[in-house]
Amino acid sequence: MAGDIHGAYEDLARGLHPDDTLIIAGDTLTFMDFDDFSKAILFMAFTAEELSEGLKEMAAGNLDRVREAFREITTPGEEKYQRMLPKITAEYEALAKILPEKSYLIYGNDDYPAVMKQILDGTCRIVENGVITLDDRRIGMVSGLPSGPRTIGFPGELTQEEYNRRIESLGPVDVIVTHAPPADDELTFDVIPKRNEPSSTALLEYILTHRPTYAFFGHVHNPKIPRKRIGDTEVINLGFFKKRKTVTRLHLETMSIREVGI
Repeated sequence: MAGDIHGAYEDLARGLHPDDTLIIAGDTLTFMDFDDFSKAILFMAFTAEELSEGLKEMAAGNLDRVREAFREITTPGEEKYQRMLPKITAEYEALAKILPEKSYLIYGNDDYPAVMKQILDGTCRIVENGVITLDDRRIGMVSGLPSGPRTIGFPGELTQEEYNRRIESLGPVDVIVTHAPPADDELTFDVIPKRNEPSSTALLEYILTHRPTYAFFGHVHNPKIPRKRIGDTEVINLGFFKKRKTVTRLHLETMSIREVGI
């Protein structure tokens, strides 16, 4: 398992065996690259100066202008969307080439769900919300990120109501995999921007109610803590793969895990 690949497909491929079953917890595109704007998909639609200004607006909490700009890059037919589309498509095609035969993906807020489905359909299984069974273990999977006061209209965002419905529809599972973190301040706090990232209260309630053995999530790149026990569940951040180059291997028979660096 891995989360937040953000374009590091060749690195991921080096950590996989052909007979692996792969689960990716969303955010597969190089939507933004803070170290080099020119590598970002957003650079196809905005200049470096505009991206820098947008980051300043976000840091200051002035999100209305940012939300309007995002409308132009998430609406098919808009000039900026069409300008970005070839790079989005090329990245999903590159991802398709490295996936093992048994691959399951959920999308994160940075993904483009419609394009992802169009390109990857038949190569892997994209799970919006549902339960898969692997070695007699029930694995619940939920795509997307619930919207909130600090979200700005990323392609994979969902209303709170829709996200809650997806979580509540799962029923009991042995493992749950989401892109969003549960609403726990220690797990959601990112030490670089020094803020709590968007999260899900419904997911936290689900964990406390159904008590899966593991709850895996992504989204938080630089967590205050990468894992903690909530009730009977070990809750684990799958890590910012692009930076950490680490996959998590889950042995379903023993329900044990280990992190493997690439």
